[in-house]
Parts: sequence; C-alpha cells; structure tokens
Amino acid sequence: MESDLKQGLLAAYRRLMRPLVRILIRNGVAYGEFAEIAKEVYIDVAASDFKVPHRKMSQARIAILTGLTRKEVARLFGEKNTKEESPSEVHRVTRVLTGWHTDSLFTGPYGLPLELRFEGNPGLDFMSLVQKFSGDMAPRAMLDELLRIGAVQETERGWYKALTRTYLSKVDAPEGFELLGTGVANFVSTIDNNILEQDLEKRNFERHVFADNGILEKDLPRLRTFIKARAQLLLEEVDNWFSQLDKPDPNEKKIVHTGLGIYHYLDEEKSTLKD
Repeated sequence: MESDLKQGLLAAYRRLMRPLVRILIRNGVAYGEFAEIAKEVYIDVAASDFKVPHRKMSQARIAILTGLTRKEVARLFGEKNTKEESPSEVHRVTRVLTGWHTDSLFTGPYGLPLELRFEGNPGLDFMSLVQKFSGDMAPRAMLDELLRIGAVQETERGWYKALTRTYLSKVDAPEGFELLGTGVANFVSTIDNNILEQDLEKRNFERHVFADNGILEKDLPRLRTFIKARAQLLLEEVDNWFSQLDKPDPNEKKIVHTGLGIYHYLDEEKSTLKD
C-alpha cells in the first residue's frame, strides 16, 4: 500500500512538473541549476516542518530525512546563510493599486480612483499614496513601474490616472516568475491542507468546473471574456472586504496571511487543436 501511495504521488508530481520544467527550459535553466534549488528546498522543509519536539534539528537528521549526504547538507546550509531575499516588488505594486481603488482618501464618487498629482497636495497626492501603502519604496520608482506596466497613465503634466486595479506582468518578466512561484505554492498548499484536514469546516475553499467533452475552439474567446468579467467582480468584492478590516498590529502574535486566487486553465495535452 505504501509503495502504491508513493508511486501515485510521484505520478502526480511528474504531471505537476511538466509546465514548470517547460518554463525553465524556455528560459535557459539547466537541470543542474534546478537540482540545486530542489536540494535547498528539501533541506528547508525538513528543518522547519519535521522537527522533533524539544530537540534541535541536526544536519545529520536532515540528511536522513532528505536522502542527501551530510556533506551536501552542510554545504547548502553554509551557502544559505550568505543569501539575502529581496523584498517583493509585486506585492508593493499590488498594495498601491488596491489602496488607490479602495481608500476613501483616494477615491471619488462611485468608488472610482481619483486622478492624483505626483506631489504638492500632502495627504492626497501620489507620494502620499505610496507612503501609505508601500512603506519605504521611493514614490518616483513606484510611478515609473506603474507607467512601465501600463497600470497608470499621465493625463496632463504631473497628474496621473489609474487604468487598472490588477497587476499583470510582461511575458517572461521577473515579476511574472514571482507570481508563478507564489500562485503555484499557494494552490498546492491549499490542496495539501485539505488532504490532511479531517474537519470539513476547516478545509480551505477549492473547487473547479470543466466542460466534460471540451468546447469548440471558436467558443474559447467568449469563455475568456465571461470568466474575466465574473471572476474580476468576485476578486474585487473580496478585496473590498479585506480593506474594511482593521489592520493588525505587526507585534500581534496571531496573524493569518490569506487570500483568494482564481485561474482559468487549458489542458493542452488533452486538447486537439490543429493548425
């Protein structure tokens, strides 16, 4: 039974890895580079999620759990201590766009985002918006990024208008890869939680719907339009709900980082699209 479980799990991971490996090969990432990352993740997860109560996690035990040699564990531990993670620019951009669309100071009638001067109107200009929702990021750098991705437009000299509430990355851009990592990780964590959680009420919402026999290719554009419109409304409604909550004190011990993700998929392996 245990062997069947492992084989089923590996088969699931084989399918999961196909689109991820496709992206790696397309961007010139060789297997050896990916293998090093996989080793690091094995070590991180073993060290953080499989501790024995009241005992320090040793490198020897990590080697046993992961199947790596003690020499590899020691090397990767040493390299990990020299790496620094940079703050997420994607999350900062998203917070600014959300604040521009939800904060009463920066919205007008019907909740529409106001056009903002870059500076000169303390508390109600773009600089104030960035300071409120993006911490220490320079307002000019934030504006340049919003202009680059087409989320903001200059209407007249020094005045700016928000064009979208949604952050969309460019093709194969670094911020797109960050969204890939976050989105896939969050979805897989939801599946894992629901597999382990026996109490149905405590399982996170996860549903999907699909056409049993597929749809005609000519109907795909209409489906895309329908999904984008309806899903965007739901996401904005949830986002508005979040914005009405009291912001937790950073020193609060019990803070839950949570959200909702929606995606539309196409199964290319089962599809029969012809040139």
